[in-house]
Amino acid sequence: MLYAARKAIISGDLKPGELFPSVRALSAEYRINPNTVQKALVALRAEGLIESLPGIGNRVVEAPPSSAVDRRELLGEPLESLVIKAKQLNLKPDDLKKAIDQHWKKL
Repeated sequence: MLYAARKAIISGDLKPGELFPSVRALSAEYRINPNTVQKALVALRAEGLIESLPGIGNRVVEAPPSSAVDRRELLGEPLESLVIKAKQLNLKPDDLKKAIDQHWKKL
C-alpha cells in the first residue's frame, strides 16, 4: 500500500492539494488492517508527501524544491539494494541500466 501511494503521488495520479483517501477507504480497498494504513500514512507524512489537516483529513503536498544532488542522495539505500540484487543475478551494468530505462518508461 505504501508503494502504491508513493507511486500515485510521484506519477501525478494524486496531485498536490488533492485529499488523500481516508484510513477507512484504504483499509477496505486493500483489505488490510486500519493500523497498517495508519502506519503507511505516518511514513508518507514523514517523507513530506502528505500533510494532515485537522477535521479534514490528509492532503497531498507539493514537493519542496531540492537539488539533483539532494534527490540522488535519497536513492542511496534502495539503489544499493538494487545493485546488490543485480550482482546476485550476474547482470552487467548495461543490463541494469536497460531494465531501469524500461521501468522508467512504464511509469
